[in-house]
Amino acid sequence: MANKLQQALDLCNKSDFDKALSLLEEITKEEPQNSEAWRLLAQVHWTYQHEPDKAYDELIEALRCEPKNIWALVLMGNLLTREMNDVEHAKQYYDKVLEYHPDNAIAINNIGATYMERKDYEGALPYMEKAMAIDDKYANSYYGLALCYYKLGRIEDAFEVCHKGALKTSDRPENPAVREELVKLFVTVAKEYADKTNYINVWKGIKDELEAVDHTNIRIVEDKSLNVHAKMEYAPLHAAKEHVIRYNPEKDFVEHLFIHEMMHLKMGQQATKLNRGKAVVSSEQTRNAFKKRYLGFMKKKHSHIPASELDKVIYGLADGLGLQLMNCPLDLFVEHMIYTDYKIVRPIQMLSLFHMEQDNINAVKQAASNGFFPKEIVYANKVMNLVTSMHFKDIYGINLLGQYNPTKQEYAHAQDLYEEFKAYLNTFKAGDEYEMVEYFVQSFNMEDLVEIIDEAQVSAGMKADLSMKSDLKDLAEGALSEEEADVANAQFALNHQDGADPAETMMMSMYMLGAMEYFDTLDSQDVHRIAIEIAMVGVTGIDPKKKYSIKSLPDNEFGGYQLLAYYYVSWARAIPEKLDALGLPFSKAYESALSMYNAKHNK
Repeated sequence: MANKLQQALDLCNKSDFDKALSLLEEITKEEPQNSEAWRLLAQVHWTYQHEPDKAYDELIEALRCEPKNIWALVLMGNLLTREMNDVEHAKQYYDKVLEYHPDNAIAINNIGATYMERKDYEGALPYMEKAMAIDDKYANSYYGLALCYYKLGRIEDAFEVCHKGALKTSDRPENPAVREELVKLFVTVAKEYADKTNYINVWKGIKDELEAVDHTNIRIVEDKSLNVHAKMEYAPLHAAKEHVIRYNPEKDFVEHLFIHEMMHLKMGQQATKLNRGKAVVSSEQTRNAFKKRYLGFMKKKHSHIPASELDKVIYGLADGLGLQLMNCPLDLFVEHMIYTDYKIVRPIQMLSLFHMEQDNINAVKQAASNGFFPKEIVYANKVMNLVTSMHFKDIYGINLLGQYNPTKQEYAHAQDLYEEFKAYLNTFKAGDEYEMVEYFVQSFNMEDLVEIIDEAQVSAGMKADLSMKSDLKDLAEGALSEEEADVANAQFALNHQDGADPAETMMMSMYMLGAMEYFDTLDSQDVHRIAIEIAMVGVTGIDPKKKYSIKSLPDNEFGGYQLLAYYYVSWARAIPEKLDALGLPFSKAYESALSMYNAKHNK
């Protein structure tokens, strides 16, 4: 008889309910005490033939034969709830499940799910909580409990349950899609949690905390021209009297990235205190090493780029690689610090990192398919993004590694780097993060492309440049008054009305677009220096027909129009409040260039 019952189960699994029904009726006639046969017969009559009355009678028989039949008890409760709206009697059967089978998470979870179908989330809660307590790796219970909390407006509880569920659970054969639904709910809940959190108060608190460490003011600068979300200028590395954090308020999840930069500041303060502060710098030596290694590839692959422009592309690529080799390991420590020390930030951190993962996956796929960059750089970029993804998986339980389509070598390399990071966490002391940078650089055999120097060396170099900066600052703050600029450029402005000549406007917009792309490779101090140096030339007027050389822009000879474009864009970025004082009639060209720039960068 057991074989027949298994046959009936197999037929049900194949959706061959007519044959299953005949076989089950045969079994119950031959063996009327077979509780499970009655239960299965009731399930077919209810779910397939839509005959709840027959199913009810058959469940009575099933429970007469075996009062503790767990699935008959659950099914009877479900039938009473859904078909007869008899919740009171249904609860009696559900309570029997708890009494007879207190350790069956699946059955108890199913009871909770029945309450949820009726939108009775309060009623569902104790069953979902009980199921999760029994089996803390059962994704269905986490999903159900989190959904109950969410529907009841308990957003923080819902976030915690989603978070734990993402970390602890795995897919199961009986419900392979539930983790995907749990992650979707995780994102939805995180958005609502983040929206109701006042992150301004959070970062102000962190700001006060950090200012008290080294008694140095932190200046907050809103900068819509930033191509990144935020950036930090650490006072000791700029020989400055204050730290500066610049942020772009128009970027997504800028609250997280703003706090991210303050964690970089916090790490810098800790390393400085122990005399272990360092900096990753791009020098003439590292750029030339990069050029020597990849010039042949770049010439062959980018033969359409004029020789005069190719160096800019190469140096920009070199700087980008250096930044990633520095930021990947440092950001691991930064995000770990946020996660560990500032729990309130977790919702926006999760959303921001999840968003970055999508961008990183797309960028890695594009880099692999377009062949624009040397294979070594594409490989290093992919491996470092895998490392970042491993950390995201570890702290938030969302595994996106497969979407990078890593080879065994890429995955193994990333895993080695990530394991090294985790080893450092166990014994971490301030300044160790730069040892991790060295480990990354060495693992990619790129020691000649990146220079790591002591913080004191950077500071000394900046101080040596202070006298020139002081002069330039004086010029920026007063030398170019509106009247002086008008006098210096009066003749030019008279002959070049803003936007009057479409050809000139188009030419200037293209030059400006090039300036924007170039300035993206520099930090704000460099752009400021260039702005002032061009202004010093501009005081006496810039002739469009002449050629010019600018010290801060080596190896470049500029035509007058091109220099005017760099002039306008550098001030728009570095000293926007005095841009109008220049008296340059190129606002229409700038608007056109900015529109092209934003379209190119998907802004």
